[in-house]
Amino acid sequence: MRHGAAAAAAGGILSVLAFGAPAAAEPTVEVLQGKYVRLVSVADWDQAIGMVPGEPVRWDIEISADAPEPGTLTIAMSATGETPLVVDAASCGVPWQGGDCPSGAVHLRTGWELPREDESAVLDEVDSAEVTHLRLLVAVASGADADATRLRVQVVGAGEEIDAWSGDPLPPTGPPAVVPWILAGGSLLLAGGAALLIARARRRDDGAGT
Repeated sequence: MRHGAAAAAAGGILSVLAFGAPAAAEPTVEVLQGKYVRLVSVADWDQAIGMVPGEPVRWDIEISADAPEPGTLTIAMSATGETPLVVDAASCGVPWQGGDCPSGAVHLRTGWELPREDESAVLDEVDSAEVTHLRLLVAVASGADADATRLRVQVVGAGEEIDAWSGDPLPPTGPPAVVPWILAGGSLLLAGGAALLIARARRRDDGAGT
């Protein structure tokens, strides 16, 4: 019985560890529909909050238009706030398959530092009759100071402008460096406590049997 109680306690501890781990967040899908132009924005903005250098966040935007006349769509990008962000931007003529573009990716920018809101810069001009699958990898510049920032993608064409914004302001502060160590240490202590309970129960059972 003691051994069973110890095993149950260990199972409870392991359950706490399992449920205490943060679950993977689902990407946020937002559809922005104008009269003719349509954007479908997909990104995990929960992951983006607390960005740190070297850990880019992916933002996919599907861009299409049902324009009455042939024309082009101009895609531009900017950011609010003062934190320097760098972007790798590419487009694909068909939906991305994981990290690959089956039709061949067009690389638009690499390591590009985003302009501020009043200095929007053009990324690309595309045929309004085609569907463009834009992929952005957004990262905090190394050594950047923390400052709440939002990103904007502007699509202009067919007589209108549609803006896609990132989620809540993204403070690139990341979790305090000590937190993962605290969590890891706590997990080790809990796991060690479970092992100790089981070991003690086994010793008691062995002693009772002699």
